[in-house]
Amino acid sequence: MKLLFKNPLSFSYLILFLFTYPNGSLPNSFNLKLLMIDDSGCPYCELWEEEVGYKYSKTTEGKLAPLIRHHYGLALPSEIILNFEPVFTPTFILLENNLEKYRFEGYLGEEFFWSFLEEYLGKITSAKKK
Repeated sequence: MKLLFKNPLSFSYLILFLFTYPNGSLPNSFNLKLLMIDDSGCPYCELWEEEVGYKYSKTTEGKLAPLIRHHYGLALPSEIILNFEPVFTPTFILLENNLEKYRFEGYLGEEFFWSFLEEYLGKITSAKKK
């Protein structure tokens, strides 16, 4: 897996934090999820699946923020609160306690995806440490 780390310090904090928990178990206090809004026939959704999707749940990021896939146009579960409705597919929304924290729309490749995730997971985990 190739990652771009724009901020090595925040990534270092994330890794250090994650390794302090035995067997990769993470504290429930984060309650993070990655919501992916996808659509059948979406070529960028298919590309994400080929490059990232099959391995996402096995990564550190995937364990910290498990993936929830949701089909575009269907009603979301009532406990998930978004800032606004998704317009594009794929849309990736980082949820904390089922509330939208960060989002990015579209898929521009694996490096962009991992750098987004690393940056925003780092922001959430470092804010919790303060």
